[in-house]
Amino acid sequence: MSALKLFDNKYMFTVENQATGSSFQVEKNEIILDGAMSNGIGFPYGCRNGFCGKCKATLIEGEVDYKDGVPPGLSAEEVADRMILPCKCSAQSDLSIVLTELKSVADIEVRTLPCKVDKIEHLNHDVAKVVLKIPGNEALQYLAGQYIDLIHPDFEPRAFSIANAPHNTGLIELHVRLISGGKFTNFVFNELQEKSLLKIEGPKGSFYLRETSEKPMIMVAGGTGFGPVKAMVEHAIESNAQRKIDIYWGARTEQDLYTDLPQTWAKEYDYINFIPVLSQADEQWQGRTGYVHEAVLADFETLTNYEVYACGPPEMVRSAANTFVKKGMFENNFYNDSFDFAYQAGQS
Repeated sequence: MSALKLFDNKYMFTVENQATGSSFQVEKNEIILDGAMSNGIGFPYGCRNGFCGKCKATLIEGEVDYKDGVPPGLSAEEVADRMILPCKCSAQSDLSIVLTELKSVADIEVRTLPCKVDKIEHLNHDVAKVVLKIPGNEALQYLAGQYIDLIHPDFEPRAFSIANAPHNTGLIELHVRLISGGKFTNFVFNELQEKSLLKIEGPKGSFYLRETSEKPMIMVAGGTGFGPVKAMVEHAIESNAQRKIDIYWGARTEQDLYTDLPQTWAKEYDYINFIPVLSQADEQWQGRTGYVHEAVLADFETLTNYEVYACGPPEMVRSAANTFVKKGMFENNFYNDSFDFAYQAGQS
């Protein structure tokens, strides 16, 4: 094993997974699972509190430390066999471990968990940010871009995309748009209170960031379709992927662009570009107008070498799929999540 290294005045160690060949660096007292997640590496986990044992790994070489002692998820026999729980220990040297990493949504368990409404914030006239807190002894493992079903005893379960990256998985952020005639969204937007108890089921869906690819990405969002795009971009930034990202956000009016976060990204990271597109712009608007997918077509001569992530109203997603293929996009490089539920009057 190599000696302790000093980067930017912080002691750093390398963690290598012999099962996959992946490796990443952690600070001396950083929880190993946190380091894996921040580097976009899919270590499995469940409770993140040392109880369930789902993150168990075999320590081949190196030393770890448990701040609060060996957690209950490990038996004395497992400790003797050099098993560790990355969710609770930190590296004290370079580490060589063996662990089966998650590679796809098929590897992630769909779970039903209780949650409490931690915060409700109205972002504009018809979009609310709802933050759900999962009990301290639980966590929801998911991939950036996936969704959950929100469960309330008085309504049918409704699907909402997760709008935060999978780094603090004790908190789940949702962007909820008020749908005309929608019973559930009206309840969430106008009646749901902080500290209310709900349930979630997930994660679900095949719309997620393909982290092993190095292709530049075009993100096309319509309305609250920006939510999962936000999760993906946050995860790419946290993982230091630095793949080129062009974000196109389509909305009716300027007030429907309910956060200035993408502008902030574009200013802070030279590999991120942001283009808002309004379909019903007023005279004061100085930016792009029309349909968001048409803006993409106008800006790119070919889409052959790009991955496209499209999320929002069904017509937007269909139009993007049909026209982007004609522009050279390969069908297997098109990932989408169509918000069909928003068009089921009286049920949303």
